[in-house]
Amino acid sequence: MLLAVFLLSACGQSQPAQPTSTQAPTSTLIPPTPTSTPEPTLIPYQTPDWFDNSVLYSIFVRSYADSDGDGIGDLNGITNRLEYLETLGVDVLWLLPIYPSPSYHGYDVSDFFAVNPEYGTLDDLQALVEAVHSRGMRIILDFVPSHLSKQNPLFQEAYRNPGATNQEWFVFTNETNTQYAGFAGNEEMPRFNHYNPDVVEYLTTAALYWMDLDGDGDYTDGIDGFRVDNVTFPPQEFFVSLRQSIKAANPEVLLLGEAWLIDPRSLSIFFQDQFDALFDFPLYSVVQGNQNSNNDGLLAGRTLPLLLKTRFEDEVKRYPAESQAVRFFSNHDTNRIATELGGSIERQKLAATLLISLPGPVMLYYGEEIGMPGQKGTAPWWDAYRREPMDWYAAELGPDHATWFMELDRWNQPDDGISVEEEDPDPASLLNHWRKVLAIRAETPALNAGDISFPSYSASNANGWALQRELDGELAIILFNFSNEDIEITLELAPVDIETPLDPITGEALPPMVNGQPYTLPLPPASAIIIKP
Repeated sequence: MLLAVFLLSACGQSQPAQPTSTQAPTSTLIPPTPTSTPEPTLIPYQTPDWFDNSVLYSIFVRSYADSDGDGIGDLNGITNRLEYLETLGVDVLWLLPIYPSPSYHGYDVSDFFAVNPEYGTLDDLQALVEAVHSRGMRIILDFVPSHLSKQNPLFQEAYRNPGATNQEWFVFTNETNTQYAGFAGNEEMPRFNHYNPDVVEYLTTAALYWMDLDGDGDYTDGIDGFRVDNVTFPPQEFFVSLRQSIKAANPEVLLLGEAWLIDPRSLSIFFQDQFDALFDFPLYSVVQGNQNSNNDGLLAGRTLPLLLKTRFEDEVKRYPAESQAVRFFSNHDTNRIATELGGSIERQKLAATLLISLPGPVMLYYGEEIGMPGQKGTAPWWDAYRREPMDWYAAELGPDHATWFMELDRWNQPDDGISVEEEDPDPASLLNHWRKVLAIRAETPALNAGDISFPSYSASNANGWALQRELDGELAIILFNFSNEDIEITLELAPVDIETPLDPITGEALPPMVNGQPYTLPLPPASAIIIKP
């Protein structure tokens, strides 16, 4: 059994609300003594094949698509937009928390067994799941087992009530049950005591509930998996237990963990017997730098691409062969990639080409495909500026367009050239670049599922880079220029004969490639070339 780790500091992600912190405890916090249990027989560690090379799309439901005109995005709105997502190239949806909650973001859950009425009903969720599955797609939910809302009846029963039968469900730090451990010191989000078997059973039952939405005992027709929030807080034994129960019900359900750690060695401990997949924060730290600052990562030309090679070599050493590392360049807790890169369309296109060139599952944050800007704001909204309504229309008005957040200082404005309506008919738009490169990835087995390697090369600038993907003898070679100047990249030894290489992004023919001979191509600033037979 893995060593239990009970951390009290934040996992590194920024929090959308900034309420007054709980009063510092007057006593030393000592976790309750774990109940002695026999060592379990673990289900063998296997990960769902369907997620190996998926394109995951993260949706903040409140902001995505409003089907009933109340200004708030909802589940039916997402159902209305499945054709858009499918033609984009997405095959897995991740919905941020859909549970009842007193906050706009939903990470303080007041009922783990219900749908937020602002988003719809359980029937609406079932209809969405069925529609997703009918298209051959999958859908996963955010699951928040580390803490709950202070307003959750479970917590209210024990708060200020030392005689409550469930007071051991939480980490109270004084005798009157008025002080307690909260997520990142936030008194609105009391932490669960995961050493309590009743808590483990409750949270496990909640997860199983969403896997069987119609309650017929069949766990294969509900939610396809969970993105598990904040996995560095609960003890690892909890996640081992949770995995056993979920995989016993349906081994194909995905467990995707958020461990905000930038060292592959530290991240690796959350794979085996806990999570199938983890977000690749080590890669993010190289590509984008700090999530709260801009223009400080590789995509901005500020770090060296050789660091990527080091990251991938570390993964091979540290991660189980079956594990899945999800590549991403922005999410709901980071500045948006468009703002990170100063609005540069060319660098955003470079980012898209880099992402589809990497092995494993990849993720887009809603609006990333059209270049929506956003960064952490000021009180009282903070991260809401990273989670603004999806820009469907130039005027920011029309069917399905959410309007819940229309602050005057928001990042997305009418007629700014950034919307699906404005970009859809433009072949050179960022939206159509994303459609093109995701299609190239899907149609190219080497890019979709091939091994990654790093051919020997030289470049006239240190921000040039080359990688190679290969599957069953099929090759794809990708050259990158992360700098702001024209460069040349030379492969020291071409790996194959290609009489007429093509760049599938532009459709242009490239110079012939001769096996064993040097091969040189020019690259303009902030660009990439895919070389295929």
